[in-house]
Amino acid sequence: MKKHTHKALAALIIGAFFGVPRVYLGTHEAHAPVKQLVQVHSNKKSSPFQPWKKQKSSSSQKTDKTGKTGKKEKEKAEKMIYQWLKTYSEILNLVEKKSFRSVDFARFIQDSLKSAVSQIDAHSAFFAPENYKAVMESTSGEFSGIGVSIISKAPDDDTLVIIDVIQGGPAEKAGIKSGDKIIEVNGDKIKMLTSDEVVSKLKGKVGSKLSIKVLRNKKPIDFVVTCDIIKDQMSLCYFFKNQGIYYLSLKMFTENVAIQIAELLKKANEGKCKGLVLDLRRNPGGILDSGIDMAGLFLEKNSLVVVTKDRSKKVVAEYRTSASPVLKSCIPIFILIDNFTASAAEIVAGSLKYHSQKTCTGDKNNKRPLMVFLLGTSTFGKGSVQEVMPVSNGCALKLTTMLYYLPEDFSIQAAGVQPDFVVKPKTIPSEEMKWINELYGKEVALKHHITIEEVEENGGKIDPEAKKDAEKIVAQSAKAHIAVDDEEGDTGNSGNVGPDSSEKDGSKDQKDAKKSDILDLEKGRLEKNKYKNKDSKDNKEDEEKEKSWDEKQREELAMDVQVQASINMISLLNEAKKANSRLATHREEALSFLKKNYLVDTVVELEKIH
Repeated sequence: MKKHTHKALAALIIGAFFGVPRVYLGTHEAHAPVKQLVQVHSNKKSSPFQPWKKQKSSSSQKTDKTGKTGKKEKEKAEKMIYQWLKTYSEILNLVEKKSFRSVDFARFIQDSLKSAVSQIDAHSAFFAPENYKAVMESTSGEFSGIGVSIISKAPDDDTLVIIDVIQGGPAEKAGIKSGDKIIEVNGDKIKMLTSDEVVSKLKGKVGSKLSIKVLRNKKPIDFVVTCDIIKDQMSLCYFFKNQGIYYLSLKMFTENVAIQIAELLKKANEGKCKGLVLDLRRNPGGILDSGIDMAGLFLEKNSLVVVTKDRSKKVVAEYRTSASPVLKSCIPIFILIDNFTASAAEIVAGSLKYHSQKTCTGDKNNKRPLMVFLLGTSTFGKGSVQEVMPVSNGCALKLTTMLYYLPEDFSIQAAGVQPDFVVKPKTIPSEEMKWINELYGKEVALKHHITIEEVEENGGKIDPEAKKDAEKIVAQSAKAHIAVDDEEGDTGNSGNVGPDSSEKDGSKDQKDAKKSDILDLEKGRLEKNKYKNKDSKDNKEDEEKEKSWDEKQREELAMDVQVQASINMISLLNEAKKANSRLATHREEALSFLKKNYLVDTVVELEKIH
C-alpha cells in the first residue's frame, strides 16, 4: 500500500515534534511534520492540458463507455486554454512595451498563478520558487515553532486568525492570544501569501526570534516570539477510577498512536475497563495510515475504512485494516468530536460509526457487536486529497485531485460526520471566538470549497442530517462575512489599521475590550471586570501560573460537560446490562435506550397537562 498522508487545511498549528516541525492542522491543522501532511507525487506523468475544473455529470457521460465524451471535454479544454494563453501573452506584450513603470515579469506571472490557483478550491495553491524552497526546508528537522493553531487563509486575505495557543508555548509566553489576527511576520505583510508560506515564516531555529504583528480589537500589537521545541503532548490518558472508564485524548494521528490505544484495549479485554472515551476534538488528522491502523484495533481484518476517488469516479486507492482487532469485548466506546475534528480524525470516527451500525444488521462476519457512539458536534468536513507536484522554474503546484469516501460511498467533504448525541460545550466563548467558529469553523465556510452538490454529482452520498447542518452553517457564514466586511469598512484595510483610529472607533474598541474581558473562554465562566478588580485578577493569574500543566488538564477534564455526558452514558449502559443482560446488546438498541433515558442538547417532546 502506498503511504498516503493528508491534512485538514482549515487551520495550522506551528510546532515541532522530535525535531521535525509540526503543522497543527486543527482547524486547526495538526501536530505533524509538514512533509507528512501533503502528498508529494513526482512520479506521475501529467499532461499540461488537464485542468481541474468542475464537471457536471449527465446521463450521456454516465453511459458513454467509448470515452468519446471525455475526449471532447479534453479537446474543448485545450482549445479554451490556447485561446486565453494568447490573450495573456498579448497583455504581457503590451505591458512590456507601454507600461510607464518597469515590471518584474517573473513576479507578475507568479502572482497571477498564485491568485488563480487559490480560486480552484480551498486547498489548492501555487508555490513560487523561494516559497516552495522555504516550505521544503522547514521540514528538515532543524526548525522549531511558536505553538499556535491557525485557520488557513486565501492569498488575498490580509490576516491569519489564531484559534488556539498551546499552554506554555513560545506564543503564550510572549502574550499572543486566541482570536488574534496575524498581519505581519518579521516586517513582511502576509497578504498574497498562502497558509503554507506563512507557516514556513513562523518557524525558525531554536532560540531564534520572530517579530509578529497581530490585530487585537482592531488595534495592531507587536510581539517578539522566541522559537522553541513545542512540548505539547500528542496524547493524554486518564482513568476515571470510580466508574472504571478510560479517557484518551488524541491531538493528532502520529505513527505510534495505535500502540498507545492497544495497551488500553488489552486492559479492556481483561475486564478492567467498563468503557472508553476517545477524544478527537480539535484533532485535525495527520498520517492517514496511522488512522487506518487505529481503526484496525476495533474492526475485523480487511475491513474497508476509506477509499479515494478522482473526478472520473475512479477508485484510486482502498484503505483496509491489515490485522485482527485487539478489542475482544463489547465495551461502549464514546468518540468525542467537534467542528475542528478534521480529515483523518473524522474518517476514523465516521468509519467506526459505520461498522458499528453494520454489526446491528446481522452480518455473519462480525462475531461481536461494536458499540461505538459519537458525541459532541458535527465535524469539520475536510474530505479532499492534495498532491504537491514540482513544476519548472523551481515552482510547485498543490492541487486537490481526489476525495475521500467512507464505506458505501458516503463522503465527509463539506458535510462532516454527525454525532449520535449533540452535546455542546458549556464554556462561554468570547465574541471573537464565536466569530471565528461561525466564519471559519467548517469546510463549508472556506472560500472556494468543493461543495456538497459537486460531491453528489460525482456519485458521493451525503448524510441528510449533515447536509442540513452544512446549509445552516453556510447561511451563518454568509452573515458573518457581511458583518466582518462592515466592521473592517469602519477602519479601512484590516491589515493596515493604525493606532490613531478615530475617537468613535476607539470608544467601540473599549466596549469590545471590556466585553472580551468579561467573557473568559479558558475558564468558561463569567469573571469580574478587570478594570474594577485588577489586583484580584493579577493574584488569580499568579495562582494559575503556579499550577502544573497536569493539574490544569485534570481540572478542565473534570469540568468538561461532554466528557461527563459520555461517562454517565457508559455507566448507564453498564447498569442497564446488570439489570437485564439482554438489554442494549448492540449499537441500535443502546442508542434507543440512551436517547429515551438521557437528555442531551436536543429538542424534547413536552405534553401540556394543565
